[in-house]
Amino acid sequence: MGCVFSKRLEQRDRTFLEKGITPSQIASGINVLRIRRQGEKSFFTLKRHDTNELDCIEKETEISDPEELEDVLKFLGCHLDVVINKKRRKTKFKGMEICLDEVEGLGFFIEVEKLTQENSDSLKIQEELFQFLESLGISREDRVINGYDTLIRNKYGESA
Repeated sequence: MGCVFSKRLEQRDRTFLEKGITPSQIASGINVLRIRRQGEKSFFTLKRHDTNELDCIEKETEISDPEELEDVLKFLGCHLDVVINKKRRKTKFKGMEICLDEVEGLGFFIEVEKLTQENSDSLKIQEELFQFLESLGISREDRVINGYDTLIRNKYGESA
């Protein structure tokens, strides 16, 4: 296919939930906040699920002081939800980003995503992505419909 993957990136994510929100309450409209360290850079991300766990509005910005931001989040009443450590290689192909992930405690995954406008038909786009995976020989039975945070919570409990 002519794809060239990036060198391996190590990502260390810490996700936070707003005051009073438990993991079982994460649904459409609930904010999940993430501080990601990737090499020498750090990023703050807000994710809000839309129609399902694989469809979310995402806003992200680079930050200079992840420890200070974590203190701010805690001061605002947010609490640590999950820690996710992974090794990732990525590439782009026909408007999609393809990630090969090794997630600590979970194993290996292929993640394919496509950035779209907020009012796009998310179910149609998810179908397009799964058809692409099928073209690679990956069956729908192998589909994982939860994010890494949910998978870690399910494996290790809600205080992962």
